[in-house]
Amino acid sequence: MASKVILKVPEEISEQARQKAHQAAVLTLWQEGALTIREAALELDLSYHDFLDLLAAQGLPVVHGGEINVAAIEAAERKLAHGSP
Repeated sequence: MASKVILKVPEEISEQARQKAHQAAVLTLWQEGALTIREAALELDLSYHDFLDLLAAQGLPVVHGGEINVAAIEAAERKLAHGSP
């Protein structure tokens, strides 16, 4: 099942603000379990790994199978500490 997040915002809202709102909506839906990691990554036009990096950058825990995936968080933190995208 493919998902598409559509936000209606006033025309005078900047493109940057629209993108931030879209990202926030997608992350919220992912946190609530309405989107899988792959669906959320696709919605944000990111690779699976780039989405994990985004989660780490936002300070959001990476959850796999109902438990926090500490190894994935630590790997993302190491990438960010070394300036890797």
